[in-house]
Amino acid sequence: MEAIEEEVNTLLVQPHFDAVKSFNSSKVIQNDPAKALQIVDKRLIQVQTELLNRSTAISPNALSESINELGRTSERLEVKLQSNLRILKLNEGLMSCTNSILEFDTCKSRTDTLVQVLKAKILWSQTFKELQMIEKTERKEKYQSLVTLQQCFDILSQYSVDEERTIEFEKSKDEFLSWDGSATLFAIKDKDFNKLNELEERYRSLNRIEEFQKTFGYFVRNELKAYFEKRGEDDSHLVWQIFDNIFDIWKHVAIMEQYLRSDTSKPFEVVTNSLYEVAKQEWPEVKKHAFLYLVSADNPLKTAREIAKEKQAISAEIENCSDEYFVKLLKSLSEDLNQSFIEAYIQVVKTSLIRVINAIEMPSKGSKKKCTWLAIQLEPLQNAMLDIVHNAYESFDENVSWLSTPFEYVFQELHAKMNNNDFFRLRKTEHEQQQKSISKNPHEDAENNLSFIIAIGTVMQLYDTVNNTIQNATKKKQKNAENERMSNRNLLEKLNKKIVQAKSANLAQLIIDPMIQGLNEMKTSSNPVHASAANLPSFSRAPHNYILNVGHGLLSQMNIISSVSGEASFLISVISAAGGKLSSDKADIWLLNCVAETVMRSYCNAIGDVQKLPQHVREQLKADLGYFIDASKDLRLQPTAELTSLKEML
Repeated sequence: MEAIEEEVNTLLVQPHFDAVKSFNSSKVIQNDPAKALQIVDKRLIQVQTELLNRSTAISPNALSESINELGRTSERLEVKLQSNLRILKLNEGLMSCTNSILEFDTCKSRTDTLVQVLKAKILWSQTFKELQMIEKTERKEKYQSLVTLQQCFDILSQYSVDEERTIEFEKSKDEFLSWDGSATLFAIKDKDFNKLNELEERYRSLNRIEEFQKTFGYFVRNELKAYFEKRGEDDSHLVWQIFDNIFDIWKHVAIMEQYLRSDTSKPFEVVTNSLYEVAKQEWPEVKKHAFLYLVSADNPLKTAREIAKEKQAISAEIENCSDEYFVKLLKSLSEDLNQSFIEAYIQVVKTSLIRVINAIEMPSKGSKKKCTWLAIQLEPLQNAMLDIVHNAYESFDENVSWLSTPFEYVFQELHAKMNNNDFFRLRKTEHEQQQKSISKNPHEDAENNLSFIIAIGTVMQLYDTVNNTIQNATKKKQKNAENERMSNRNLLEKLNKKIVQAKSANLAQLIIDPMIQGLNEMKTSSNPVHASAANLPSFSRAPHNYILNVGHGLLSQMNIISSVSGEASFLISVISAAGGKLSSDKADIWLLNCVAETVMRSYCNAIGDVQKLPQHVREQLKADLGYFIDASKDLRLQPTAELTSLKEML
């Protein structure tokens, strides 16, 4: 090995030598050509490295001459090595070891690479000079030169990176391809496949295929921008038609998908992303027009239904699209636009329902005594709210739980109006408080008081009906819809409790007033025994007339309450006032028991200290109390502890 290396070095240091002649005359080299080739390859690489390192210090002419000379020498050496390679392959069976063949092949490969690089270097220099001399109008010659330079550039870039060379070359390609950008856009618009094939090959041969594909993105971007610029005020409300235009542009380019194929998993993203970016920029203005259009419509509900039909057609087209990524972006735009319509719809809902509430007016006659008028005036409100829920479900094709917010506001306003206008006569005037008289028609007065309980029950029933409708519509779209409800029922529950307490107290007062009057007369009478009991023994007492009237009054009210106990609004009101845990078959007894408890407390308070009463009065009270307790039990009422204790004292 050392002898061969010494022989090769001796030859290489000579200023001038014939490589082929020296090779043939050297027995040392011919004995082991593979090792000789390895040494030559090593020296060639060293020479190349020195040339590259000193390239800035060497004049262009000298460098070119040296490279040409080295290239010619390498070619002669390659010819001789090829000849020896053929001889070696013929005699490889005689070789004692195949390693020499592998080494030779390696040397051959390296030599070929060196030759390729040197040729590329030489060709690059020559072609680049020629390129500078070609006129811009001579595009065919200029293109051929650029293709040659690209081939050389690809080879040279594998082994070294020259930033200056790269910048100059890319600049030359930019200047050449700047003429083709507009041509590509026109070819896309005209669907000129022949021209597109030509342009694609041109871009690909110059390693600019990505730039060619991006032109499709520029095309759709320009088309969509032009569409938005042409849209006038008269078309501003036709927001769903924007999707039609986006689809038309997308379909126009989709038939040219062959030009967008690449190694990426989503080659069409350059088009879809460009469309989405332009639409996203314009979307705030689109949403604004959508909102104003629905809010200012003469018939917003009808307009919403018309918009819904347009949306359903677009949604169907989106679902049928084969590009999943494009579908994802379109759905994002659709949902964003739909949300704008929902916000407008919420405002419309508030406005229209407040208008309905404002139309609810308490009649000037009869409203002080009874409240049968309210249920009739609530019907338009219920119809409007249910229509809104149904319309929202049909129009927006999703759960309508978002209606809970405007509906809560509407019931809050209704609650405020009922309080402010004292629909349920909870605020008594000073005259009414001072005026205490026995009712001339207790049966009618009892019915009137119950009408207020039924009226507030009707309001709560309306609330529950609307709430259940929202929940049922939401269940069609999602499984867990329990929480998608209005949450301010407690406002009505508090008001309902006040009304039930006030009206049950009024019912009790219908019995209390004549009872107190009769009790006082009995207590001051010298002979409290009722005329009907005059023939009874002195030790026997019959209930007095006033206490009999109490029993009759409770029985009468039981009948009146029972007559309405089957009404849903009555049950809702009473059960809610009882805390919500009362069964419907006990609602009437619960309300009558509230009345009876008030009567019993008033009775005990009116009797006062029994020790101060005369004996004959105490004896009469004992009979009256016994009757009162027995009558209460017969009506399934619970006597108060105070009433029972008073009887035991007597």
